[in-house]
Amino acid sequence: MPEGNLSTVTEFVLTGFPGLHPQYHGLVSAVLFLVYFLTLMGNAIIIFLFVTDCSLHKPVYYIILNLTVCDTLFSTTTLPKIISKYWFHSGTISFTACFVQILGWIVAK
Repeated sequence: MPEGNLSTVTEFVLTGFPGLHPQYHGLVSAVLFLVYFLTLMGNAIIIFLFVTDCSLHKPVYYIILNLTVCDTLFSTTTLPKIISKYWFHSGTISFTACFVQILGWIVAK
């Protein structure tokens, strides 16, 4: 009989904000969605301005563009899942999705 742990992890349980009273779940998810939406819109405006205005094609603006893309990727890897936890009560994440989310978070940093 082999010794050791033979169990496998198939999904993780998301706790969200421990200790948060359930009556505030809607408010928290609405605030997080607003933050996510404003982040995407602000970054889209910056990218649009960079693409359409040729005078912004200078090294300093490439750095700002890089920060914009990193901010968009970082927000997209974390916020949608925590928002879905409160809106759709999906309190778990699969191992593969968690791995992809962590990889996206690392790439965005």
